Amino acid sequence: MLTQNIGTCLYVAAVIVLCFTLGSSPLCLNESSSIPMGLYWRQKQATNVAGLCLPKETVQRGVALGVELLKGECANGYQPILKTIVRATPEMPITLDENGFALGAARLRNTKPKLFAKIGVPLEHAEFRTYTGGLFAISTYSKDSWDSRYYGRIPDDSILFYVKPVLTF
Repeated sequence: MLTQNIGTCLYVAAVIVLCFTLGSSPLCLNESSSIPMGLYWRQKQATNVAGLCLPKETVQRGVALGVELLKGECANGYQPILKTIVRATPEMPITLDENGFALGAARLRNTKPKLFAKIGVPLEHAEFRTYTGGLFAISTYSKDSWDSRYYGRIPDDSILFYVKPVLTF
């Protein structure tokens, strides 16, 4: 059993190294806590988790707040961020208030806006209100996630690709 687990780990490690050394890999590694950490497969088919290239101004605000972003393929000069995406509709509105996001009547955990960034800088949140349209990047995995609670709706063309989990922790 232990030998099989070690073999599986070595196989996964070899696949990761091979894909990343070949460039333009269909695999991406998520090390943030916005979604479960692990390995994800890039795809065109829509899922509820996407690789997002946020507008340059949004990214610059994030960097000023201490958000750690790596250089990469987006037009803003950074790697896409992986976030769960949710579209607000009149039938299923999204509300942001001092307690965080609610989708319809369901409160989303870990989405309460914080007052200060990790570096001690005051955080501005998106407008508290009910939204009946627009695309939002929302993390329910981490109360510290930098997501739409701070920058609001995101443009539809922010989506570079979608992902599905391969191996997560």
